[in-house]
Amino acid sequence: MKTAIITFQDAENYGAALQAYALKTVINEYSECEILNYYNPFFHNSRSAHGVKQIILDFLYKKNRIKKKERFSEFQTEYITDGKKVLSRDKLKEYGKNFDCFITGSDQVWNLECSGNDTSYFLDFVEDVKKVSYAASFGSIKIINEENIKRLLCDFNKISVREKTGRLFLENLLGKDISIVLDPIFLLHKDKWKTIFNLKFSEDYVLVYEVLTDSQLFIQAKKYAKKKGLPLVCITSTNRPRIGAKVIKDAGPKEWLRYFSQAACIFTNSFHGLAFSLNFNKQFFVELLPPPAKTNTRIVELLEMVNLNNKDFSRDIIISDINYKKIDKILSLKRNESINYIKTIFTS
Repeated sequence: MKTAIITFQDAENYGAALQAYALKTVINEYSECEILNYYNPFFHNSRSAHGVKQIILDFLYKKNRIKKKERFSEFQTEYITDGKKVLSRDKLKEYGKNFDCFITGSDQVWNLECSGNDTSYFLDFVEDVKKVSYAASFGSIKIINEENIKRLLCDFNKISVREKTGRLFLENLLGKDISIVLDPIFLLHKDKWKTIFNLKFSEDYVLVYEVLTDSQLFIQAKKYAKKKGLPLVCITSTNRPRIGAKVIKDAGPKEWLRYFSQAACIFTNSFHGLAFSLNFNKQFFVELLPPPAKTNTRIVELLEMVNLNNKDFSRDIIISDINYKKIDKILSLKRNESINYIKTIFTS
């Protein structure tokens, strides 16, 4: 059986790249697998700088942007697409005749705002072969046209999502059972990540990974690092000063993994920042984003899954002093359930 995965494989986003790699790695154990090198124009629209100050800052950090782009491109070619040709929307249907099964996911593939209203991620180009989702996410359940979603998903053979909100929405809409599975990054145990990417698990510094940069996260991390007497490292896209920290603007996925593996404590407001903190057994502080951010649901549900829901989610910062023996048992159980779901794709 030949299987194709469609996801956000070429997004310059750490979580998107690493979840794609993890899912492909696991699927390859059961089926010859390829991630479609699909070109979604929405992800590649240039966004011009605004204002003299922004233009100057963009010029100053041009080398960082180029290096980061090169590292992502190298990772995607080597680990995700294997250098396969780029496919446009009008080529998907013909190319799809090479496969016996299609999987969409993980990530926010069903968030039409995120994809630029591209329904390719609903496998609408697929005919007469198995259609499955793995850990697909709507991001936020704010669907404008429910009937359209129902039409797009009615002929799926199996559906799994990442969040409880997505399951409830689809069970009500489709009238069928929907599975919840782990984000693919959890399918690979931390020892697997360590072996593949030659990671060194240590506790060398406090790490900040921020996706929303206009927040209190860096200030909190700086106070914590000073209290612990540890250096501070910050992976960020902001041009705001991060005084007192080693600032990283050019990390690719492999470099990002390395920084996470060597952190004593991680401060983040990212879902995948939290996911890797848990998978790598790190102490962490996670910041919930203010409205209109739509990622808090998946962050809160992930914390609830590992029984860290005894925190006050109304606070800006959730501080976790974590015993990972219990959490690893939960993750192991959920990992087995998720892999069993994958097995059923190829046995039913």
